[in-house]
Amino acid sequence: MKSALMKTASPSTLPTSTSTASSLTNPALTPPALPSGLKSPQALRAATKKRPGNRERILLASIDLFNQSGVVAVTTNHIAAHLGISPGNLYFHFRNKEEIIRELFQAMCDETYVVWRPAKSHLTSPSELIERSYETFWKYRFFHREMYHLRRKDPELAKAWKKHISKTVRMLQAMYVSWVKAGMMRKIDDASEMREMREMREMQMISDTVLITSSSFLQFFESPERPATRRSIKTGVEHLLLFLLPYHTPQYQDVIRRRLADLRSSPGQRGS
Repeated sequence: MKSALMKTASPSTLPTSTSTASSLTNPALTPPALPSGLKSPQALRAATKKRPGNRERILLASIDLFNQSGVVAVTTNHIAAHLGISPGNLYFHFRNKEEIIRELFQAMCDETYVVWRPAKSHLTSPSELIERSYETFWKYRFFHREMYHLRRKDPELAKAWKKHISKTVRMLQAMYVSWVKAGMMRKIDDASEMREMREMREMQMISDTVLITSSSFLQFFESPERPATRRSIKTGVEHLLLFLLPYHTPQYQDVIRRRLADLRSSPGQRGS
């Protein structure tokens, strides 16, 4: 039995491109059937290379168009024409532009939570959180540029935004507790009788400043004549690291200073 298996597996007995047809009728050369529910390696590779469906393509195209031209200027007809599909095909997946915007907002929230949620296996450092957050803000920068208008137009989105902000504040405060325990950041302290209340106020102020600065930084550097570029991300990271520097422990301040030096010495990132 062993010699027979070795013979079957030898290169000389494997079918070549000229003998494919005969191999299909030769039981000795036909691979055994996979158990039910399992896919062949070829099928798995084909699945991973499968082109995204129209729903995903609509979402991806909407991100590009909203970032480039603004949400107000882009209609569902523009999105459909950009993809080369009919408006009816788009409406099969989304009833209107507001539905697209809400789904993209949820996607942005989910990507943000992946970065901000404390993990037992790996503690995200303050600088890593800031830099990864800016990448998410860059990907969905139209939200931070136009959120005020979008919230006024869509009450459902306004509720989701308010819920998202409350959740990110809680997550940031939880991360701060983890950073204190890890010796990265100092515990906010006050010697007065109202120490606990003042600590909470200061922590709230820090959380608000980080959220406001990070979410509006790209908009601050953008104008109709000069769109924001990825170089603005690096500048935004520098601003927040400098702002948070005094709140780090003396040992970790050296880490932050080295990171700032690396950012300032590296060439500016290009791209739109």
